[in-house]
This record gives sequence, C-alpha cells and structure tokens, in this order.
Amino acid sequence: MLSTEKEQADFCTEFNISGEKFRNSRLTWEELDQIAADFERKRNEHQNTVKQYAEVLQKCLGVHSLSYRVKDTKHLIEKIIRKNPKYLEAGNALSLNNYEQEITDLMGIRILLLFKEDWLEVHNYLMDEYKTVLLEKPFAYVREGDDTRLYENKIEIRKEKPYRSVHYVIQSDKGLAIEIQVRTLYEEAWSEIDHKLRYPYNLTNEMLANYINIMNRLTGVGDEMGTFIHSYIKNFQESLYAGVTDDNEVYHFILHEIEKCDNVEVKQAIVDKIKQADNYREMKKMADLLEDILQYK
Repeated sequence: MLSTEKEQADFCTEFNISGEKFRNSRLTWEELDQIAADFERKRNEHQNTVKQYAEVLQKCLGVHSLSYRVKDTKHLIEKIIRKNPKYLEAGNALSLNNYEQEITDLMGIRILLLFKEDWLEVHNYLMDEYKTVLLEKPFAYVREGDDTRLYENKIEIRKEKPYRSVHYVIQSDKGLAIEIQVRTLYEEAWSEIDHKLRYPYNLTNEMLANYINIMNRLTGVGDEMGTFIHSYIKNFQESLYAGVTDDNEVYHFILHEIEKCDNVEVKQAIVDKIKQADNYREMKKMADLLEDILQYK
C-alpha cells in the first residue's frame, strides 16, 4: 500500500501531508506499511467484533438507526502520522506493537437519534451494558451557546470541536477499543458534510470556514426546533387526554359547576379547569405562530 515512492507521494497529496509534517512524525514508510498490512489482515475479525456490539445496541428503544465500521486503513495511517508527535512528547511513540491499544477508534459504532432528548435513554442503556468496560469517561462535544442541560451532571461537556456528538469508548471482549458516537440525524448530516469539506485536511479558506460555521449553527437550530415541536405535540396531547378540547367546553363546565354549589372542592375543580384552558390557549398560540413561520416565504 505504501511501499513505492509513487504510493507514498499519492498518499501525502491525498491527505495534505507536507514533508515537514511527515518528518515530525519520526516514522518511516516501512513502519507505516507494516502497520497498514497488519491492520488489513485483521479487518474481517474486527468487522465481526463490531457487528456483534452493534446488534446489542440496536435493541435500545431510543435508537433510531445505527451504523458500524472498521476504520479505513489509509485514515488510520494518516492519524498515526498526525498524532505521533504528541506520543513522542510523552515518550510513547506509536508503532506496530502498540497502535491497536493506543488508537481508540479502530472500530466504531454511530447511533442516530430522532430527537435530542432520546439521548438519555441511550445513555442509560449504554451504562447498564458497558459501564464496567469504559476506557474513558463519556463526554459530549457541543457548540458555544448550545443548551447543555441534558448532559449536565451526567457526562463531561467539551466545546472544542466544530461538531456535536456524544462519545463513549468501551473495551471489547477482544481487548480492543470500540468508539461509540451518539448524535441526532441533523448532527449526522452536518458531520458528514463537515468531514468531507474540512476534517482532517485543515480547511484554511476563511470565507468557506465562515460559511461552514453558519451551516453548523443552522443544524443546531433545526435540532432545537425538532425538539420543541416534539415537546409541544406531547403537551398538547396530554391536554386533550385531560378533557380539554376548546375554550367553549371549559366555560360550559364552569357555568354548570357554579350552578351546583359553592363549596371548596367545586371551586378547586373550576380553578383546575381554568388552568387547563390557559395552558391550551398558550399552546394554540404557539401552534399558530409555528404555522406562520413555516408558511413564510
């Protein structure tokens, strides 16, 4: 894969690896070719392993859909070149002997959610199944200004990436790491675009970078709108189940109860019904507002 000068030159061009960046890695092409060959030999085994774990996670009710993969070999080599300077600083260079233990995303599972609040059910499921084999504390990448109350006091919150995702790393029964990412469908769509346009090839064009950041914010707005509408519909249905259909029904109820008597219990029943009516009216106003926004041209 990387044994000839042409293969090496093509690789550096594809992944934007300069001569200086390669020299800073302190790696040789021979070492990298050995790692690539070793990883390719084990690919089927890794594929079977990650598939087994994906089948377990698919049983969680909060999961809308999921995918799994074994890391692309070229992307593995690029990551080793990019990361090795930090390992060298710590006195633990990446090599054929340790790359499987040090690189935690050789196998990956991506769980997709329909609504952001579905994460809590998935999180609890993961903790029940794999808490004892976590290799690091779970954390969430968020954007500056995001509502993080869902994650607070449950997992670590990080604001250092341009995308949104919750990360778990577990140890498989084979002893290797499996990275599990959890995100919404909106976040997944944006992540794929961002990955294609920027990561990990260091997009430096300022104008394009600004457009990408705007698209990222719009993704967050889409998620928040979806969550809001989902919550609104849920509250609206609960109000209907409580017996409130319209204002007229409420007023007839009040008149009817007042005619009966004027004791404390009746008064309380009237107050409760009025509160339900107020809640219904507020939701109706919001529904009308949302309809106006969606129909705006």
